[in-house]
Amino acid sequence: MPGWSTSATGKADAKRPDPVDRSNLSSTPKLIGSALPNQDTLRLDRRVLLCTVPKENRKSRMTQQWSVDVLTCRGSSYDTGLQVAEGFRKTPRGRAFKRRKERWPFGFSLKNAEAALNAYAPNIWEELHGLADGLKISLERAVAEFSNGRLRYPKRGCSAVMTGGLYGRNYDFSPKRYDRLLIAVQPEGVNANIGFSDRFTGRDDGMNEHGLCVGLHYVNEANWQPGLVSILIVRILLDQCATTAEAVDLAKRLPHGLGFNYSITDAQGKAAVVEASPAGIAVREGRELACTNHYQSPELQSQNRRNASSCRRLPTLEIWSRDRTTAADLFLRLNASRSTVFAHGYTRGGGTLHSLVCDAAQRKMLVGVGGDATPVELDIGAWAAGSNLAVTQLTGQLGGRLKPSDPNRRAREKAKGESGGSDMNFIDADLSGAAFRDVSLKDAVFENANMAGAKFADINLAGARFDNISLADVEITRNCNFKGMTIAGVSVEDLFRAYNAQGPKREV
Repeated sequence: MPGWSTSATGKADAKRPDPVDRSNLSSTPKLIGSALPNQDTLRLDRRVLLCTVPKENRKSRMTQQWSVDVLTCRGSSYDTGLQVAEGFRKTPRGRAFKRRKERWPFGFSLKNAEAALNAYAPNIWEELHGLADGLKISLERAVAEFSNGRLRYPKRGCSAVMTGGLYGRNYDFSPKRYDRLLIAVQPEGVNANIGFSDRFTGRDDGMNEHGLCVGLHYVNEANWQPGLVSILIVRILLDQCATTAEAVDLAKRLPHGLGFNYSITDAQGKAAVVEASPAGIAVREGRELACTNHYQSPELQSQNRRNASSCRRLPTLEIWSRDRTTAADLFLRLNASRSTVFAHGYTRGGGTLHSLVCDAAQRKMLVGVGGDATPVELDIGAWAAGSNLAVTQLTGQLGGRLKPSDPNRRAREKAKGESGGSDMNFIDADLSGAAFRDVSLKDAVFENANMAGAKFADINLAGARFDNISLADVEITRNCNFKGMTIAGVSVEDLFRAYNAQGPKREV
């Protein structure tokens, strides 16, 4: 049901008008104030684009209209469960839920789940009672399906950067397994917080009324043990902690069932990454940090799985962590569909579903779904003080808005075979110092672009065209294909032949 909004009594409020102007969905965030290029032209600052879309992303790219409902809940934890259930029942998924066959995790024990939740999160245990009553199902089924029942969760990819009190993050996962729900809760006895739902009681990421921001990053499940699942750990930290120090201390005391990283920032600008495994925990602290999907602490690196994407995204995030930027600019860097850290692997279960940037000191959050999204600003401080949120639904497009949604594109590509071209144009772009590695720029157009100091390695530039550009101090290091490439209308082959025809230079 678009735009869930319920009161503490559990009754749905009248749908409020959406104040966000969606008349021009192809524009960039209004907070940034510049128009997004159309599909034939790309104008990006070099800080956004450090390299083009990796090859594994290109094969699983897609575009699809996308929406995420926004639910607000106030009252007791039991009331919160009732309100979530009421909203869920009115959605197509909720109507199909009653007809769905019950699924029970292997080795599930209601007694063990009750003991764990009463020990670490009694408010969530109470919320599950409300959820069970609201959905008219047994408590055992509610706990099994919407709480700590399913220990092994699918792989997911996430990127986070923490700098100057800002917390920026992309969440990459399968669209089919995504809750498509942003929940703002203010239960009695715990912190008010806003975050993206995972199985209703869990959170993938979010921020609370004190400005504490937390997000999860899947690493490995090879050494899994009975314990709390990651989505509940994020929720517990948001519910119970106010600062990074408190969150780190609590995370060390929780039983971790799987290998995850947890990126954390507070209102004082203190950041940390808790690298948690059933076998041990390591903590990285500072004010400028980046986090992806592998352990960086030496004592845990032996537990990393092979993850080229995680290693590829990290250097870009580390560069951004050292920049002093605004929330709007950081959102653009993360959410631009041509960004290095934006994932297009939707058909492989790892595409960017939402982006958020939190200003922890101001208790404000920019959120957007899909790519090239128009961010919506949510004021968590004002909401916790009693104000309403300004939006009831987030809309966007998976894969970004540089190309219109085309549900038949994959069928046509399969019929004719993918050409492998990049279909990228860089017009009036500042690409000075950009690094292009292990990508295809086949038939790309570079025009009126500053490329001073750019670096190229292991790329395909066949058919690329360079016109009216600066190539000062450009470095081409290895394995680059220049067949058919032209500079100012002259083919590279002709330029090489002319250069070689000059013969050795004579010293004067």
